[in-house]
Amino acid sequence: MSEELSTTLLKAKRIQEYVTGHPGCALKDIAKDLGLNKTTAYRLLTTLVQLKWLTKKGQHYYLQTQQGRHQIQPVGWLAKQAVQPLVDDHRLTAFLGMQYGGVLVISQVFASPDRLSDFTLLGERQALNASALGKCLLAFMDEPTRNAILDTTKWQAPTKNSLTDRQDLLYSLAIIRDQGYALDDEEVQLDMRCLAVPVYSKTGQLAATLGISGSDAALQRRQVKSLAHELGGVSHQLTNLIF
Repeated sequence: MSEELSTTLLKAKRIQEYVTGHPGCALKDIAKDLGLNKTTAYRLLTTLVQLKWLTKKGQHYYLQTQQGRHQIQPVGWLAKQAVQPLVDDHRLTAFLGMQYGGVLVISQVFASPDRLSDFTLLGERQALNASALGKCLLAFMDEPTRNAILDTTKWQAPTKNSLTDRQDLLYSLAIIRDQGYALDDEEVQLDMRCLAVPVYSKTGQLAATLGISGSDAALQRRQVKSLAHELGGVSHQLTNLIF
């Protein structure tokens, strides 16, 4: 990846995080607070809107899922404080995901230095059946919501390992609830693994899911339990900081 592209991605990520924490902000505020010239800020904002990571209403910008009754809680730099040390220690990429409209939305990306291209996953929507993040949300959400989603969801099968049978998925979700974490082992992408844990609000409601992802060589099976324990600690920090 070129240095110019890396710099552009980092600027775009900073803008997305700023808008997440300042819903309804205007171009001039973004440019001023982030130290960007207005032309650069406008170009990046326009791209983020086109990619459907942000939405624009009048002269104000919001996270795509931030308007209306399903408002996503701001995460931004507070989440970075909690998650980035884990990313730096293991050189894996971390994600925050939330359920919105029956799908998983990647609301935050914390990429390791050698995987900056993972920032392109910000705002991506995925079916809940394949990834660790999606299965974690399904496993720990309330049963009526889960059943409604399972009744209407459109299954995705990115790889031959993806779970597309309802009974197999329900069995997997029971195991996830019992062990406290979800794993996808080449279910979204071959040679890749992802581990995820639930994130709760201070009132005990499921708020999000926190996952960490890497190649099968970087995230080895023997690390799963210890990483799940670390993720659980970071999840607790997020509850206290944000949710």
